[in-house]
Amino acid sequence: MNNNMKKIIVVCAAVITCLFAESCKKGLLDQSPLNQITDGTYWQSSDDAVMFATRMYTYMPQDNFVYYEGMSDNGITNDNNTRRFGNSTQDPTISSKEWSYEPMRQAYSFFSNVDKVPGMDAGLKKRLVAEVKFVMAYRYFIMTTLYGDIPFVHSLITDPNAADLPKTPKAEITKNVIQWLDEAAADLPASYTGTDLGRATKGAAMALKARVYLYNSQYPEAAAAAKAVMDLNIYQLYPDYYAFFQKDGDYSSEDIWSFGYTLSVRQNSLRDILGSQALMNGRNILDPTAELVSDYESKNGYYPYTKDPSYLATDPFNNRDPRLRQSILCPGDIFPYPNFPNINQYDPFNNAGDRIGGDLGSRSGFSWAKNVDRYDYVRSGTNNWKAFRFGEVLLNYAEAQNEAGGPTAEVIAAIDKIRIRAKMPTVAQTFAINNILVSQSTLRTFIRHERRIELAGEGLRYFDILRWKIGEQVMQGPIYTVDASAGITAISTANGKINKYPKTVIETRFFNNPKFYVWPIPQSAIDASKGVLTQNPLWK
Repeated sequence: MNNNMKKIIVVCAAVITCLFAESCKKGLLDQSPLNQITDGTYWQSSDDAVMFATRMYTYMPQDNFVYYEGMSDNGITNDNNTRRFGNSTQDPTISSKEWSYEPMRQAYSFFSNVDKVPGMDAGLKKRLVAEVKFVMAYRYFIMTTLYGDIPFVHSLITDPNAADLPKTPKAEITKNVIQWLDEAAADLPASYTGTDLGRATKGAAMALKARVYLYNSQYPEAAAAAKAVMDLNIYQLYPDYYAFFQKDGDYSSEDIWSFGYTLSVRQNSLRDILGSQALMNGRNILDPTAELVSDYESKNGYYPYTKDPSYLATDPFNNRDPRLRQSILCPGDIFPYPNFPNINQYDPFNNAGDRIGGDLGSRSGFSWAKNVDRYDYVRSGTNNWKAFRFGEVLLNYAEAQNEAGGPTAEVIAAIDKIRIRAKMPTVAQTFAINNILVSQSTLRTFIRHERRIELAGEGLRYFDILRWKIGEQVMQGPIYTVDASAGITAISTANGKINKYPKTVIETRFFNNPKFYVWPIPQSAIDASKGVLTQNPLWK
């Protein structure tokens, strides 16, 4: 372990900084900040324990989780480290993104000190312990998912000489993760109100459990865990797919757990990362790939969309799965804001801000609409980052149950809920129009496709690529711009403007080694470990 990790584990909670304040319909975030709180003066009241547990949520997925799209075939970015993971040129010098034992140090500090709080309500204490277990379970899950076997810290270490630990098998750590989630789910409430909105619920712990099992290919367990979330009967799909990822969907029936933002304290950075420069005052740091755009079906369910009799090469983005235009800005689109109804057309061929190859322009000719706050053009967004949602739970159930028992009616019903919300044909209608027979294999392919479309822009595609071991198929070869060689009729050619753009290579990717399915242990951690911590075998 590196020296930073030793400090994190050995030093008790010396400084607890809360990033949250103000009331602004943001529940959990409506807390006052604590600065420079030491163990000598802390743990004096229930409020201290609540604030400490609140601080733990900063280790959960936030807006920058979207960068994982740039590591997959869904995205292309100018963020250098993200791009290197996307084109498989990463190495141990840049692999520390998720390597952190600070959450574990904080968690065990909480467990060691919460009993010191005088007169604390037993029910509140039990709930806070469960919240901290939820966060710690997530952190170990994300680390083992990416790095595999890692050191396992399961207590507050006070001896600096004991801070260098060998790796523990991923499977053993995963068993502990599941145990923590079971314990958390038993003690967490089903919902919150008021200033507690945004804290972990029973459903959040159960949804994470389903994801853990799925990512570890434990399909019967994953199906059962996802079904348990469904059987709570407290979640349902938000009626409007696009609006769910706006402020409209914050703490809605589909929002199982999300990281919240406030206008006055902490706004998200999704506009900068994802937004069109001209239409959204964004910076186009991460763009959708043309290949992702091509993967959306026609609105009638034809796949590929070019099979649809209504297909026109000069109008390729029309008559498509509605989620395309709700997720991605395509050349010729109009994207009006409620408060700015006269925003110009998205035009990456002519517009100085978004022009392909420009300083802040799109690399691919596409930009993201999903997750970018539509309500405020000037500021960054205040919409939540939806880390766990019911739509994913339905897809997790469908995949796991199909793997465990084949294409049952329950599997198809779960997918149909997603399709119907999207205003797309059902599974049966789609298979019929494409002359596909339902089997475990064909449904597997369809579920994987549906996951890509439904979850686009949410950072999860990269993890699907890793666990399905499809990197050699989808992360190899050239990444292209939009192919507008036939011309886009929605873009006027008046005043010398163009509506054509040739298909052009942006970069070439190389996923040609199995080592890319696991991240290398950061070299800095290995160098500081006195030989105890070793590199992942594939990266030696």
